[in-house]
Amino acid sequence: MLGWTLRKINLLTAINRQLTRVSLWTLLGAMGAKLALRRALFASDLGVFFAAIGSSLTMTAVFFLVFWAAGTRKRNAAIDYARGDTCPAPKVTRPTNGQIGRGVKEILSVAVNVGFISAGFLLFWFLPERHAAEFPIDTFTDWLLRVLLFFIGFDLGVEFHRLEPRRLTPSLLLAPFLNIALSLAVGLLFGLLSGLGTRNGALLTAGMGWYSLSSVLLAERGMILLSVLAFIHNVFRELLAILCAPLAARVSPLLPVYLGGATSMDVMLPFVQRCSGKEYTLVSFYSGVICSIAVMPLVKIISM
Repeated sequence: MLGWTLRKINLLTAINRQLTRVSLWTLLGAMGAKLALRRALFASDLGVFFAAIGSSLTMTAVFFLVFWAAGTRKRNAAIDYARGDTCPAPKVTRPTNGQIGRGVKEILSVAVNVGFISAGFLLFWFLPERHAAEFPIDTFTDWLLRVLLFFIGFDLGVEFHRLEPRRLTPSLLLAPFLNIALSLAVGLLFGLLSGLGTRNGALLTAGMGWYSLSSVLLAERGMILLSVLAFIHNVFRELLAILCAPLAARVSPLLPVYLGGATSMDVMLPFVQRCSGKEYTLVSFYSGVICSIAVMPLVKIISM
């Protein structure tokens, strides 16, 4: 409501967007720092580390492939309907200067994000363990996320006219459930191909990007190695979603939402806004909430 009330003050809107950008960069640095602080989880066995990364890379690739195939099918169907049997094939058009410029901006955006994640990682990697352990990184990240969500809320108030509940069509309402089904299917496939087992593969991806919850639930059930795998998998799912968001939005505006999973309601939300458009904020938040709610029952049911 504050953003809606003050939406006509252009200076405040500009300041808020700059603060949002700085908060995002700080959050990325904090994510890199958290990964460095937990290096003991994978330092003893790099095989576990690479297996977890492989599962997150597989998931990202499958999501891209599914959305690309669905988009290609829709485009071909539209072309066939418009052309009939007598129209000539459509001309191949060269990319315009605007498209090339957009592509450069996307590459720069990814590079900047990688840079801040790497900076946080390297800073805490070389920091003496005693000092690193004393830094309340989890508390800092939680408060930073709250501040970031405040800035996002302000911006949504400014752009409230773009958020229409009726945009949540039946197909969009199904998005988080399709996301869950596809994530579990990738886990089953990865478990089968890697020798991890289909059950363990499904548990690996059932966290939907929420690494802190899924790894704790698995550890409580005595699945220590799998909890480490799940932690690394979900951390890298989140990181890959952030880094791939600019490219993913070109394939489909919904793809960044799917890649984010449970994090689409918080960490991924500003990236969805920037890459897909503010009109996708509502579906991103909704999808993230449903995926987050599903994590605990999914892990409990599959691990029974």
